[in-house]
Amino acid sequence: TAARDSALTETESCRLELEAAQLRLAEKRRMERELEEIFARAEAPRALADYDNLQPVMMELHTVLTGTEYSLSFGTVDTSQHIVRREISLSFTCSGYDTAKAVLQRLHDSLYRCMLSNITISLGQAADGGAAVSGSLVYFECQT
Repeated sequence: TAARDSALTETESCRLELEAAQLRLAEKRRMERELEEIFARAEAPRALADYDNLQPVMMELHTVLTGTEYSLSFGTVDTSQHIVRREISLSFTCSGYDTAKAVLQRLHDSLYRCMLSNITISLGQAADGGAAVSGSLVYFECQT
């Protein structure tokens, strides 16, 4: 009976390992399908800029934010990994919600990979009754 119990325990262990492997395989196949869908789109995903892309980022920010009153504050650049994270706190005022939305969309569609977060839009808070926007941008760069 001890041998039987040992065999049952080993069988159960093998069954659990097999289920875990099947789950990993299903997840891998799902991710492969997702990547195929991304690369099948008309526009290819944007590549990461090489590390220390600050000057082109600044020029793009200035271009996108022209026509607004804006302020930028730069955080510490995280170079601890292969993908560098450059955080920028941003605030700007503009004429209204549609303008704020257009500026945020241009930032999102940036030539350089970035992530917008903690975005707040306050309407009627600007001196001219327009929109006041604040949030964070994180630009990603590749460190070779």
